[in-house]
This record gives sequence, C-alpha cells and structure tokens, in this order.
Amino acid sequence: MKISNQIFTGIIACFVLVACDNDKFPEPAVKDNVSFELDIQPILTENCATCHNPTEVDPDFREGFAYESIEELIDEGDVIPGNAEGSELVEMLEGVSADGNTMPPAGPMKTLNIGLIRKWIDEGAKNN
Repeated sequence: MKISNQIFTGIIACFVLVACDNDKFPEPAVKDNVSFELDIQPILTENCATCHNPTEVDPDFREGFAYESIEELIDEGDVIPGNAEGSELVEMLEGVSADGNTMPPAGPMKTLNIGLIRKWIDEGAKNN
C-alpha cells in the first residue's frame, strides 16, 4: 500500500511539473470592446507615465496626453491598429523587440495588462 501511494504521488508530481511549462497555459481571457479611457489609460498611468512624460522620455503617456502620443506611434508604425502581433509596442511589452528594448524597464507588466493592450490594438487602437 505504501509503495502504491509513493508511485501515485510520483505520477501526480510529474503531471504537475509538465503542466508548469509556460507554453501550456493560455493567455488570460480578455474582454471584448476594450476602452482606451477605461482600460488602457490606467495601465499606461500605472506602468509607463512615471518615465514617459515631458520631463523624462517621449512619448508622453500621462492622462490627457497619452492618446495623442499613441497617434504618433501609429504614424511611425510602432502601433499598427488591427495588428497587435506586428506592433513594436507589443514586442517591447513582451520583451521580444528586435532591438532588445523592453518596457517597462523595471520588469514585465502583468500578463492581463499586456493582453488588454493587445486586444485594444487588434480592435483598432481607438480613442474610446
């Protein structure tokens, strides 16, 4: 009986270890109709505006100025409305930018926040 419990415990442990592979976990579910004002601006304010402001670094992601900066990123091709996968902003947030630029520099943003930004870009990066 004792041996069968150990074997059972070992099998369970193997399943847990295999399940811990990050590729096996789906991205968190993100709602549809992501709002810039209600969903994205708070993320930018919390994670980006400390550095991205007129006295530190462009673009300016403070409330009231962020969408204008996003429009500049759209014009420069760093945000491609309808294509989060091809947007440099998303690559930087996910730490896979070709130039090695990762944002925020202090450490990765919550996966849910990156998912919201991706969804918002895929939905057209609207000022809604």
